[in-house]
Amino acid sequence: MRRALLLVLAALFTAAPAPVSAATTKSIVIERFDAQINVAEEGHILVTETLQLRFTGSWNGIIRLIPIEYDYRGRNYSLFLDPISVTDERGNELRHEISREGALRQFKIWVPGAHDAVRTVVLRYRVRNALRYFDDHDELYWNVTGDEWEMPIEAASATISLPPNVTGLRALAFTGGYGSTEQDASANIYGSNSVRVLAQRPLGVREGLTVVVGWDKGVVREPGALSKLGDFLRSNWPLFFPIGIFGLMLWLWHTRGRDPALRPIAAQYEPPAGMTPAEVGTLIDNTPDMRDITATLVDLAVRGYLYIDETESEKLLGLWTGRDYAFELRKPMNEWQELKPHERTLLTGIFYDAGNPEVMLVNKASQGTSVLPRVDLSELENKFYKKLPGIRDAIFEQLLQRKYYDHRPDKVQKTYLGAAGLLAFLTFFAGGALSGAFGQSPAITMIAGFLSAGIIAAFGYFMPARTLKGAQALEGVLGFEEFLERVESDRFERMIKTPQMFEKFLPFAMAFGVEKNWVRAFDDIYKQAPEWYRGGSIDSGFRPTHFVNNLSSMSSRAGSALASAPRSTSSGSGFSGGGGFSGGGFGGGGGRGF
Repeated sequence: MRRALLLVLAALFTAAPAPVSAATTKSIVIERFDAQINVAEEGHILVTETLQLRFTGSWNGIIRLIPIEYDYRGRNYSLFLDPISVTDERGNELRHEISREGALRQFKIWVPGAHDAVRTVVLRYRVRNALRYFDDHDELYWNVTGDEWEMPIEAASATISLPPNVTGLRALAFTGGYGSTEQDASANIYGSNSVRVLAQRPLGVREGLTVVVGWDKGVVREPGALSKLGDFLRSNWPLFFPIGIFGLMLWLWHTRGRDPALRPIAAQYEPPAGMTPAEVGTLIDNTPDMRDITATLVDLAVRGYLYIDETESEKLLGLWTGRDYAFELRKPMNEWQELKPHERTLLTGIFYDAGNPEVMLVNKASQGTSVLPRVDLSELENKFYKKLPGIRDAIFEQLLQRKYYDHRPDKVQKTYLGAAGLLAFLTFFAGGALSGAFGQSPAITMIAGFLSAGIIAAFGYFMPARTLKGAQALEGVLGFEEFLERVESDRFERMIKTPQMFEKFLPFAMAFGVEKNWVRAFDDIYKQAPEWYRGGSIDSGFRPTHFVNNLSSMSSRAGSALASAPRSTSSGSGFSGGGGFSGGGFGGGGGRGF
């Protein structure tokens, strides 16, 4: 029995499968990923990626994927990547295929001897538009390794070289998966124009190294509009499609987008009855712009609703003085019954909503006076902009109530812009299929589609049309503008000119942009500063031309302050103030074995 038992155990032992050798397990590890990035003065970058790969088991090679299409600041952005070479460490060319895989450029690289061995692949390519240009600096925001590798990276590094005359060089580096803000990497500046980045730990599967390098402007040439347009110029029959779109839009404009014919314009010596500066300024160009809104501000001052105070402040240790402005309300809200909706919204936004209540409502009860709000222009910056849509809506609604338009001009424009955007969207997603069906280049098909969208958008700007009543009102507005602009005419010289006339029409002249012509006719008549404009340089010696220059400066400053908004950082620089992270910027991608 013992002998039989031993024989059975021996048979079972010999029949059991042998343990799997670790050597038969297939895997790829990137022992070293090093990138050399040279930034050229012309604005392109030259990238050399050196990958030292450890193959376990038998492999044909690797696939390197690099994104070339990005959702960048709310629009599609194509990265123009030009391959140069794929070699081993000795410069021998490796067999490879380059193709498109969705939004990625694919390099399929065959690696000889990729069987239980360490091999090196060197990939070189040029990118023409990888740099980003900001107001105060230029920047390379580059995903060095990519964060889509299906294999770990034991060591990652990059060297970024810039032109020798670079200044203001600084750098940051991020590690980890996409969206990580981990900075487990060193970013050191060497010499005057080089940055060396080194990951401080191995990178796991789908982890990467990203670098942000910034420098002062003026070192790298920023591409112009023609250079950008040149990338899209092609010759092929799909480009005739935009010609057909142009003809269609021309017909639509001719039948729906034109105003009724205007009669000969005769000078008018009063604005159209009941119209304010903002309304005439909007009617003349279909847009309530900031000049119309600041002209309303002056008009309200002329009509006794507010004071405009000019102040001076010392700059740079008193070497010179700067001009500032403040507004003081003269009539409380319960006396605004005669104001139009856009005027009430303007005053409310300045004195009650956008300003600083602690500054506006200073309690001077101890002086026995009733104090109305006072606001410095600087207090309205980054606050008042929220009121602008309401002001513009009110101006449009008043013109619609007068039957000057059948449809709001801005909504007409948005309709055509929406159609253009839809065509661009369809072109982007269906352009490849259409080009394949007709045997054309996808780029040509997309250019034709986007160019057609641009034609629709451009015509859309001119499509708002006035009604017959609106065209007749426009005749009066243009005649009044001619009167204000041509003040040297004989008819004007025979008119009775008064300071009250000058002030009454000054806001309209500002809305038209002809206030400097208007003031010339009153040099010998308007000799005293108006009671609604106080302080500043006019106190030392009043001259009408000097006063209007100051008022124009105030209008310009006010327009900038009222329209200013906090800067968004969602798509800004890759430095700390702009929300940098691993996987951000251009470059990146990943790869796999095959």
